[in-house]
Amino acid sequence: MRFKKAIAVTLLTTTLSGFVCPAVIKAETVDKKIENAQKKIDDLTSKKNESDKSLEELNATISKIDSDIDKILSEKALLEKEINELTKEIDELKVIIEKRNKQIENQARSAQINQEDQDLMNIVLDSESISDALSRTVAYTKLVSANKDVMEAQKKDQVALDKKKATLSKKVDEVNKTAEELKTKQETLEQNKATQVALAETILKELSKESGNKSALQSQKEEAERIAEENKKRLKELSEKKEAAKKELEEQRKKEQKEAEEKQLEAQDSISPSKPSSAIGQSNNNQSDEKPNEVVSLPSQGGFALPLAGGYTVTSRFGSRPDPTGYSGSHHDGIDLAIGAGTPILASRAGKVVEASYHPSAGNHVIILHDNGLFTYYMHMTNIRTSVGSVVQAGETIGTVGSTGNSTGAHLHFGISSGLWSGFIDPSSILSF
Repeated sequence: MRFKKAIAVTLLTTTLSGFVCPAVIKAETVDKKIENAQKKIDDLTSKKNESDKSLEELNATISKIDSDIDKILSEKALLEKEINELTKEIDELKVIIEKRNKQIENQARSAQINQEDQDLMNIVLDSESISDALSRTVAYTKLVSANKDVMEAQKKDQVALDKKKATLSKKVDEVNKTAEELKTKQETLEQNKATQVALAETILKELSKESGNKSALQSQKEEAERIAEENKKRLKELSEKKEAAKKELEEQRKKEQKEAEEKQLEAQDSISPSKPSSAIGQSNNNQSDEKPNEVVSLPSQGGFALPLAGGYTVTSRFGSRPDPTGYSGSHHDGIDLAIGAGTPILASRAGKVVEASYHPSAGNHVIILHDNGLFTYYMHMTNIRTSVGSVVQAGETIGTVGSTGNSTGAHLHFGISSGLWSGFIDPSSILSF
């Protein structure tokens, strides 16, 4: 009973720690994660602002280029109109020049054929009168002058034609060059814009993700704070229960110690050294077919006797040691005696059985309280051959060696302590093993 109350106090203490520590640690951890998430969000927001600014500048530049392109296109449209007019003029000049060329060719042939008749002297001599001569001379002069004017006009139109062609070619080249440059610049800016847009989308996705993470972490923090608040309330209740259990345990310990001392004195006066008490032979597993326990006389040291008749091997002593199973811990609070399974386990000293049960770590075990206030422990039994409340003698069989509980092979774990499950001392300081 006292052992169970001690376990209850231990569980209460562990529970108190469990209620407070994890919630605090979790809250601190979540706060750190939220802080890291906020840093990432701030960094991504800064990058997003830079990206937005770059996009804004690119869009402004692209808009200006679009405006310039529209302007160039308008100029091109006007130029194309001018080109069409120049082309028309060129075509008309070509027709005029072609006609003049034919006229000049005809006049040249006529002059060549009538060369002798066309001389000014011949014209004068052939005239019938002075008036006729003057008329013919004026006509001849006008004809020569007209031919000369035709030639001059032809040359002038030809020069104008060549100039218009050169101007037209130059304007066409300029428009095409400007349009090509704007097109190249526009394509470059569009590529930069596409890159910036992709970067902005990536940043937005990361920002959304981090914002989601932060929201989730804040929810976790709120949950942790809620749990911490609940634990705080339960902590107060458990603290009160712990104090009550400790008080009750102390009162029970004093009461049981007093009863044990009284019964021990009574047992020493009334129980024969050669016979087991009437309670011995009863086991927790109700094995009614077992034979009555025998008392074996063994040499005692300081009032304690060896718990085995002999033939054992010490495999692990009291104190620090490597954990053999991963669950036992690095401190050994007893001494391990390896021997064949089924070997009788003997009470080391007369006393009262205060625990005879199973535990996941100790396996089938027995604890005896002795008249000097010390406890002896016998663990990993195959069978228990006594029961709680029984008064046993030194050398009396209380069970058999086994490997139950947290054990790696058949052996007896023997321990001595000043308190129930506390204050363990080295058995070798009392007995020689």
